[in-house]
Amino acid sequence: MTDENRIPLIQVENMKKYYPVKGGIITHTTGYVKAVDGVSFSIMKGQTLGLVGESGCGKSTIGRQLVGLETPTEGRIYYNGGDLAAIQKNKREMERIRTKLQMVFQDPYSSLNPRKHIYEILAQPMLYHHISEKNTVERDIMKILDMVGLPKTVMGRYPHEFSGGQRQRIGIAKALSLNPEFIVCDEPVSALDVSIQAQILNLLKDLQKELGLTLLFVGHGLGAVNYVSDKIAVMYLGKIVEYGDAKEIFNHPVHPYTKALLEAVPVPDPEEKSRGRKLLQGEVGSSTNPPEGCRFHTRCPHAEEQCRTEVPTLYEVAKIHMAACPMAVSGAEVASHG
Repeated sequence: MTDENRIPLIQVENMKKYYPVKGGIITHTTGYVKAVDGVSFSIMKGQTLGLVGESGCGKSTIGRQLVGLETPTEGRIYYNGGDLAAIQKNKREMERIRTKLQMVFQDPYSSLNPRKHIYEILAQPMLYHHISEKNTVERDIMKILDMVGLPKTVMGRYPHEFSGGQRQRIGIAKALSLNPEFIVCDEPVSALDVSIQAQILNLLKDLQKELGLTLLFVGHGLGAVNYVSDKIAVMYLGKIVEYGDAKEIFNHPVHPYTKALLEAVPVPDPEEKSRGRKLLQGEVGSSTNPPEGCRFHTRCPHAEEQCRTEVPTLYEVAKIHMAACPMAVSGAEVASHG
């Protein structure tokens, strides 16, 4: 999944993240929640990869691994060609790297210290990591606030004094304050009103272009993810089921799950709801005991016997498009040649 002749800024190889499930009178491990189960992808410098899927599919878990908040159970994460696990063993090197890997959280309120005003929230990490000096930090904070569309007068106020959209702008400012190269945006608009969502999405696009940032954008809906992303990875129960160029995935989806996600996108015309839209039935399976074979087969309207027994890999649909469904890929090839 890498672009030829270029080293990705972020590269993930066969990442797995299992959380132990404890039980029994004498507490012991009774099983594992397989939040991420063998995921590989890469993000080139200056690109945005959109990660989309239902709640519980492992999207946010991947984000936490990439910024070093958690460690994968198996697999490798490479940052600028260096193994992140090896870097973490060197405390000084990891401190330097950590400022380059930042995260914007879903809940802008819980990610901000309610007892500190905005100046403290932004200034303390900048001074600690020597991003700024005492005599320049206020000027630098004013510049960052201007980038995210906030006036300098907010510096003396506390998080509870702001709206959700304003708090998310402060969360973005907090991530930017350490001069990052890579930012995980973990569902940054899902808790906001629709009109505010558009403003934050436009802000992220503008900042990426202006600062040359590399982003992982985690979201539920393909509409918002497609708007900000260069590439899209669709996840289901810990695995990537479709991956490729954002426009290609959005306009020509192949995997039945991706098609179902597109069918679920709200439309402005109420009459459209009665024009044969086929919404996905059933619930996401258990991450503790995922279905055998293709994990989507329990909800797939086109499932066949081999889907219940064979674990599909990502098959190539086109040069910039892959899907984990051999029958859908075969059908796409027939359609493209028919």
